[in-house]
Amino acid sequence: MTYLKISDSLKNILVPKLNEIFQKRKYNFEINHRHNNRFIQLNTILNNDSDVHYEYYQGFVELHLEGKYSSYDYNDVWRTLVDESRKHNNLSWHRWSERNQGRCRYAKHVESPEDIIEGFEYLSNIFDPILKDIDDNTNEDRGNVTETLPLADLMKVNELTTSIVQIKNLPFNNFVIPEYQRPYKWTVKNVNQLINDLLAFRKNKEYRLGTLVLNDNNIVDGQQRIVTLSLILHVLFSKQDISQKSPYQEVQDKVNTFWKRTKFKNEHSIAHVRENLTAIKERIEDLDSKFLDFLLQNCQFVMVQLPKVSEAFQFFDSQNARGKDLEPHDLLKAFHLREINTFSENDSSNITYWQGQNSNHLVNLFLTLYRIKKWSKNNSGREFTKSDIDVFKGISLGDKRYPFYMQQLICHYFSHRYSNDITRNIDGSNMEFPFQLDQTCINGSRFFDMIRHYNKLYNHVTNCEHYKVYDSESNSASAYKIIDKLNKYPNRNRKGDMYVRQLFNSLLMYYIDRYGYEEINKITRKIFKYVYALRLAHFSIQLSTIDNKATMGRMFKAIRDSQSPYDIINLSIQFLPKEQNARNADNIIQELYY
Repeated sequence: MTYLKISDSLKNILVPKLNEIFQKRKYNFEINHRHNNRFIQLNTILNNDSDVHYEYYQGFVELHLEGKYSSYDYNDVWRTLVDESRKHNNLSWHRWSERNQGRCRYAKHVESPEDIIEGFEYLSNIFDPILKDIDDNTNEDRGNVTETLPLADLMKVNELTTSIVQIKNLPFNNFVIPEYQRPYKWTVKNVNQLINDLLAFRKNKEYRLGTLVLNDNNIVDGQQRIVTLSLILHVLFSKQDISQKSPYQEVQDKVNTFWKRTKFKNEHSIAHVRENLTAIKERIEDLDSKFLDFLLQNCQFVMVQLPKVSEAFQFFDSQNARGKDLEPHDLLKAFHLREINTFSENDSSNITYWQGQNSNHLVNLFLTLYRIKKWSKNNSGREFTKSDIDVFKGISLGDKRYPFYMQQLICHYFSHRYSNDITRNIDGSNMEFPFQLDQTCINGSRFFDMIRHYNKLYNHVTNCEHYKVYDSESNSASAYKIIDKLNKYPNRNRKGDMYVRQLFNSLLMYYIDRYGYEEINKITRKIFKYVYALRLAHFSIQLSTIDNKATMGRMFKAIRDSQSPYDIINLSIQFLPKEQNARNADNIIQELYY
């Protein structure tokens, strides 16, 4: 987009007008004669405070909040300005770099000097009165109030101590986030997930939020959760119905003291605090007095106090590392175990089965399931991390009965009743839940049923012997023969070959999940030619190569949208001529392909 450049000639036009309209108001022209694309700043009614100002930059006039206005202390100022801006359809808030929404843009695109003046006038008419009121109130408060924080009690111990502590008994007023701590990094997604988990388990008598490691008053491990819980409690205590009736005044005072003591200097921490506070306020209808009771009385931390900071770090390392961090599937296991109120014989069997699986195998299984779920919707699915585990969380049986839940719930209850009916002792038949990779997961017992089901399918997909029943001597490219060769050819362990095989396995598994082994020979050949053309054509295959092929290609979409196997069999795919093969193309793959 082209926009009005800043130059000496533009400055000569604007200066007289700025002096006339904004008398005694400070302004600043930043002109770069090499690029001619810098900025013009005009102070607000707070003339001596340049941290808040109006600015023309790259085609638009905006209100900018910088410096101290990015801190948590000034969140109310930002909030007030945002609330006012919502009354005007031609104003919008925007981020810059990784900072919070610190600039409010006037939508009119600048094409002339007059447009700049108009933008400055428009924004100043809206925001100057608000800024003046805020400044007057702040000065009045500063003149009348002098507050001295009480001294923190030194939480010092002579030896390692551990205890289970309810949230209401946590000494928020004594907590200190030391300088050596990393920034506060939790995002809106993390906050919403914590709230969702708390809501999901609010009927539990106890809910463990993790381990809090302390040295004296310093938080060595647990900062992210403590800060987030403090934000949630701050919002809860600010609700009128809670603040008037709450029996937790002592807790409220401790949380207030925590925020008065805690001053983040890192701009990313400040931005996350502000964004997360806003996100919590947007969930305000979910956060009632019963939620507060559950959070303070039923939720707990394991609090570990150590006398020396070196020992605290050693403990932290041993808990969080032990040479290896918790895998995403470990977190999912813990989540879904909490969803099971009463363990059945089947649950015990599933957990025993899970425990018997190699951890690396579970990593690969979950990565494959995650990719299929993402790729089938044309979304990127390169890696499965802790931040992605929501993909395997879904419906809780105690949830509201939304219409789109009903199909899964009907299947759940009917298959459970059918399989547990006494007449099954006569015919020995069993009805497995009709799992589909496209569907939303049912939390708790069904999750473990699902993983057992797909682990079996995952093992079958890669085992050529499972396809032998569909093989014949006359079929030179059957599913059995293709997979047998893919399992044995010498170059199969090259990184690029392994990536391509992962894509092949995912597509084949997605098809079998939908249609079983119907026309499996034709389908396997189709998928092989679709996928392994990549391996033949490219000298080097990266993870991004197969991710792009999966998200931008046709095969996942074709399977997803198909009504029968023949919709896929009849799909036209581009054939790779031999002359386009890379020089490192494998001979066995070429023989199978051509």
